[in-house]
Formats: sequence, C-alpha cells, structure tokens
Amino acid sequence: MQPVILAGGSGSRLWPLSRQHHPKQFLNLGAEESLLQQCLQRAAHISPMPALLIGREEHRFLLAQQLQETGLSGRIVLEPEGRNTAASLVLAALDAIDRGQPEQLLLALPADQLIDPVAALKQAINTAQSAAESGQICLFGIPPDHPATGYGYILPDRTQPGPVRRFVEKPSADRAAALIKQGALWNSGLLLARADTLVNALEPLQPELVLACRNAWQQRSTDLDFIRVGDQPFRDCPAISIDHALLEHAAICHLTALKARWQDLGSWAAIEQQLPPATDGCRAQGNITRLHCRNTLFMGGDRLIAALGLNNLLVVDTPDALLLADKAYAEEMKQLITALEQHQHPELINHPRVHRPWGFYEHLIDGPGFRVKLISVSPGSALSLQRHRHRSEHWVVLSGRASITRDDEQIALRANQSIAIAQGQLHRLANTETEPLLILEVQSGSVLDEADIERLDDRYGRH
Repeated sequence: MQPVILAGGSGSRLWPLSRQHHPKQFLNLGAEESLLQQCLQRAAHISPMPALLIGREEHRFLLAQQLQETGLSGRIVLEPEGRNTAASLVLAALDAIDRGQPEQLLLALPADQLIDPVAALKQAINTAQSAAESGQICLFGIPPDHPATGYGYILPDRTQPGPVRRFVEKPSADRAAALIKQGALWNSGLLLARADTLVNALEPLQPELVLACRNAWQQRSTDLDFIRVGDQPFRDCPAISIDHALLEHAAICHLTALKARWQDLGSWAAIEQQLPPATDGCRAQGNITRLHCRNTLFMGGDRLIAALGLNNLLVVDTPDALLLADKAYAEEMKQLITALEQHQHPELINHPRVHRPWGFYEHLIDGPGFRVKLISVSPGSALSLQRHRHRSEHWVVLSGRASITRDDEQIALRANQSIAIAQGQLHRLANTETEPLLILEVQSGSVLDEADIERLDDRYGRH
C-alpha cells in the first residue's frame, strides 16, 4: 500500500498563521510536530512503504526538511502550481503504473488533518482493502456529532453495506441535520484505490486532466531529492478536486465508517476546537489577559493581548499581521484574502521568519534605505556564493562560529565580532560547526529584496 500525502494546500483561510510560502500543513499548531509530520508518522504506522509526498515547487525545501526531521524515508513530487487533488492523485497513479505496478493500492492522506487513534484508521483501511483490490474506490466517512456546514457529506446506500448513494457538498445547517438523520457521514477526504482504477475511472470524465498529467509525468526530471513534473503541461491541467472530478460521478465508490477523533484543520472553527474552553466560552493560546469577554478565540504568541468586553470574535495576532473578525463572517476569509491580494500585501506571502534550506532569516526592522535581519545557519550548512549590485551588508556574530568567504579571503568570526561586505563583493556565509550560527545582518542600499541576489554557486540548485 502506497501512502500518498497530499501536501499542496495553501491554507489561505487560516491567514495570518498560514502564509503562501509557509501554509498550515507546515505549522505545529500547538503540537510538537507539524501537521505534515504527524501525517507522515500516521502513514508509517499504516504501511511500510515510504510515503509519496506531493506538494508545490515553492515549498520544496520545507517538504524535504520536515521529512528529514521525522527520520522517515519518502519521495517528493513537485507541482509547479497547485491544481487541486485530482491532478495530484493522477500523478501518484502514473508513478505506480510507470513502475510496473498498476494494481498498487494508493492511500490518499491529506496533510492537514488530525486522526486519533491511528489504530482506528488502520482498522478502517483493513476493512476496505478487499473492496479496493477488487477495483472499487474506497472512501472513509466520519460519524458526525453536529450538523457542520463546512464539510462534505456522503450518504450511504441503506439497502446494502458499502456502496455510496449521494454526495452533498457543504450543506446548510438544516440540510446537514436532515442528512445526519438519513445516516450520512462526513467526507474525511481519505481515499483508497488501485492506481489503474483511478486513471481508468477519471479518463472518460476528465480527459483533459488525465492527458495533461500524462504529458507532465513524461516530462518529469529528478533534481536533488525531488521529482519535478513537466512545467507547462501541468499548468495546462484543470484545477479540480477529486470529489468533483470523479467521486460524485463514479458508481464504484465504497464507503467505510472511520470511528476516530478526526479534524480537518481548514477553518478557524476547527482550530478553535483544539483548544480547551474556559467558563466564559473563550479559547486562548498565547499571552492573553481578558475581562468581560465571551465566546472569543484568542491566538497569539509572546506579545501581550489585553481584551475587554469582546464577544464572538476571532483575534489572531502574529508579529507582522493582526486578524480581527466577527465569527459570523469566518467563512468569508477567502474574500478578505482576495482583497489583501488586490493591495499586494507582502504579509500574505511570508512570515517575518522565512525558512530556507540552510536555516532561516527573520526581518526585525525596515527603514528608508536599510533593513535589519536575524540569520540562523544550521550546522554544516551554507548560503550561496553571491553578490549584490545595489546594497552592502554588515554582519555581527551573535553566537556560534562563522566561516566567511569574501572575494579571495577566508575569514572566521566568533561572537561579538563583525565584518563588512561591500556592494559588489563576492561572499558566502557558512557554518562548519555543530551548533547553530546566529548573525545580525544590517543591509543598506537602494534595493534590499531578493531581486538583488546574484547566485554564482548554490548547493541547493537555486538561481
């Protein structure tokens, strides 16, 4: 059984915690491991096969880093753009078929879910396995405990166990309550099917999608630890979920109840359920002091949030962006994101702390003609050999030992020592030690963004 981890989501509804370059599946959200890492551990309990991760090109180093941190093995397929789950699953199926295993069972696991206990999931999968091996597309439904309006519902055929009668996508509360009375289950997004079953069932329904994926897979290349599919063919692929592309039309769907604690962390309401409620109905994470507040979600960090008389609100505080919302409008987050995109707010793209394959950097302060950043270089890592045409830099070592290339010089610096990098000078920052290297960088010049980086040598294949 091949676990296929769908890790290409943008998580825009959880902004500002989730950003375009660091979406929700890479966040810890109160746990020791990220959602993606928890999913990887889940997959390892279910199948001995290394997981196949399918994600976006822009997240490649996050995918590799978080996979490495788990100590598990896996393969990573990169999509140049997100095209939703149907295209991702076709790529996974083509991978199995190309390896001469068309009957390989594929287990699709969304990377942004919580499922506990894993034993219950494994039992449900074992129950459905024979149906999947016989050529059916097996789905897993969650017995609902309330008429949720943010989930899809699967109505089983009451005349016989297994078959699916109908799908209903995000109904109203009244409609959801009626569906529950009829025995409907929440659609978990999990799927089990043979590789050839998926492709053969999709081809007559979505011929353009399957053709584009075939072309993209034929043009794939291997780069470092990544499998990159053909760029333009994949961009030509329609963006559609597997639910709409196939499941709502297929007559060979099989439904198994998954009796476990399940949560799709795709909304603030779902995030709220992960925090314990207080007597005033509020739920809070971070440094919060509140008085006369009711039914409000507070999510913050080290910075103090002081609240007085708030009712039914979302308060989400990050170092560079603050979300204040009435819970009644929580389902309209996408409209807010669209408005922010129109104004080209950079806070949509990155957190102040930006992860890189060599470590991270964090914006501390910007001003006219200058920028101050904190740089952390992981042990054994190095930035690219580079130069800047429009800015100079000054580095102060805060902790660790820096190995620096500056033109023809090789320089070693320790804590409280500093160095200046002039405009146009070739330079590289490296950490050859076993402890992290922490640097304070002050940039000054007319261009202070990534556009002013000319890379001459980079171990991570960046240009």
